[in-house]
Amino acid sequence: MLNPNLKHLRIFVEIARRGSFRNAANAMHLSEPATSQAISQLETLLGVKLLDRTTRIVRISEAGLIFLEDAVRLLESMDHSIAALKDFAKSGRGRVTIACLSSAVYRLLPPVLAEMKVAYPEIDVVFLDDNMRGILQKMDKGECDIAIVSEDTEKKLNVSIPLLEDVFQVVCRSDHPLASKHKISGTEISSHELVMLRRGSGIRDLLETEFEKKSIPINVVHETTQVLTLLGLVEANLGLTILPSMLCPDPSRGAFAVLPLDKPRIQRRLGLIFASGREPTAAARLLAKVIQNTVLSQNFSIPEGVLKVK
Repeated sequence: MLNPNLKHLRIFVEIARRGSFRNAANAMHLSEPATSQAISQLETLLGVKLLDRTTRIVRISEAGLIFLEDAVRLLESMDHSIAALKDFAKSGRGRVTIACLSSAVYRLLPPVLAEMKVAYPEIDVVFLDDNMRGILQKMDKGECDIAIVSEDTEKKLNVSIPLLEDVFQVVCRSDHPLASKHKISGTEISSHELVMLRRGSGIRDLLETEFEKKSIPINVVHETTQVLTLLGLVEANLGLTILPSMLCPDPSRGAFAVLPLDKPRIQRRLGLIFASGREPTAAARLLAKVIQNTVLSQNFSIPEGVLKVK
């Protein structure tokens, strides 16, 4: 069975935008009969009516509205890929935009960007940092080509290339009564006041989900969006906090104690995802390879509690 081609899609989208077969035909330098024939072919191939036509007015059907959204997204994705490929073929230059979890930017991106500058100076890398919700919105809107995210199997968000396993740990003041313990259970945590990142962050959401699974209540007394503020609250003895190892302070500096969290043991998997609905550009594939190689290299240092995925 034949499938619609790009010409079919472009004609349909142009008619939907202009509300007229004649105006769409003129814009695309086609005859009006050829435009009408293309829409008839498209409707036959899809088996649905996309446009309701009268002498003067063209209305999009309910099925047409559903198809229009996908057609626009597909054409934009194709145009993006073609433009990137032409640019790369013409000048040897490329451009790639990566979104990264704010909680992973500090350790992951600087060495990656440095390596890209040396290995592929002709590729411009733009990076955006955000929380999980913001990154997924950017991916849906086509604002980035690749992203470093935290895998969420419950929401069916699986990473394409796994990079790191990041275990959550308890952070308290070095003179806190719990600081001398080898590990801390969720039950022990429930009897202490906590300072936490706000709801909506992937870290907070994962923590609450895992504690709820064990039916362990938590007492959150202060919330913030910034890790530095969070550590300031801990240092002021306003509560304990729980963070991925990648964000935990260095306990050797003396101000904080960092202790493994047990029952529940919580960890997140960080990895790469590509923009859905389109093939990764050559620049995006090269960046992904550099990220993977950088993370696996011996020069890439990671704190205790973080494991490389090989």
